Amino acid sequence: MSGNDSKIKEAKSCIAKAEEHLKTSIIKMKFKPDYDMAAIEYERAAICYKNANDLKNARDCYLNASKNHNLNRNFFHEAKAKENAASICKDLKENLIAAKYIQEACESYVLSGSMDTASLTIDKCAKWFEYSDPETAITMYEKGLALVQQTDRSKMAAEFMNRLAHLYIRSEKYDKAIKIVNSEIDKYLETKDFLKVGQLSLSLTLLGLAKEDTVETSKLLNRCFQAEGFELSQEAALCGSILKAYEDGDDDLFQKLLQNGLIRSMDNEYLRLVKKIKVPDANGVESSGITFENEEDLK
Repeated sequence: MSGNDSKIKEAKSCIAKAEEHLKTSIIKMKFKPDYDMAAIEYERAAICYKNANDLKNARDCYLNASKNHNLNRNFFHEAKAKENAASICKDLKENLIAAKYIQEACESYVLSGSMDTASLTIDKCAKWFEYSDPETAITMYEKGLALVQQTDRSKMAAEFMNRLAHLYIRSEKYDKAIKIVNSEIDKYLETKDFLKVGQLSLSLTLLGLAKEDTVETSKLLNRCFQAEGFELSQEAALCGSILKAYEDGDDDLFQKLLQNGLIRSMDNEYLRLVKKIKVPDANGVESSGITFENEEDLK
């Protein structure tokens, strides 16, 4: 018997034990199914199937374990088993199903009172899909943001906002990215973290110009002037210069301004965005945009 055959045989044995735990018997004076032991046996079977590379049966066993933990009202372990099922779905390239199970797991974590675990689970699992399936990652981060905004978890909310903004930029959903950045600015205005407001003003400027809308860009920047000292900051001066060069069709000056250290120190998604922005000249002809020598220019 091969190693895999042995593991599958063990898995089937665990399933048989689980089914036995769920039976009731008047003769044996067993009037209630033992959901806890059934869940444990299903989890053991899942591990055996996973080690035998039988992922679909492993997934199903984790789902059965989750169901029995729920019947036992053990919501934390219900969530953990559902999270394990989602992980296997990811390996099976079943992204939408994986995201569904993660959402259900997080709801169970919340029921168990483990809000932090729910937030961390979304953070970990959304990262699975950031490059392979950005839309799924966006959906997960949006749900995660809604979850943490119900509580006083500002650090996690800021992390979700940052990742959402990056994914929106990558997907060229600039309006949604602007909405996220504006939410961040509102938060920093409220906490009087004016340095962060200055940094985000550059984000708004680039996003507005990526939409080729200088009027909206100017309106977006007005919000930043609510921050004390912003009008005298390097960021304010740079935003104004970039906007004017774009409006004047001065591509040489525009490209020079985009090489400023304040721009070059921004996150990679913004550096990639910079490469897409093209300045129209007086005749409405767009420039070729800024060019970096290679990807090594990105951080």
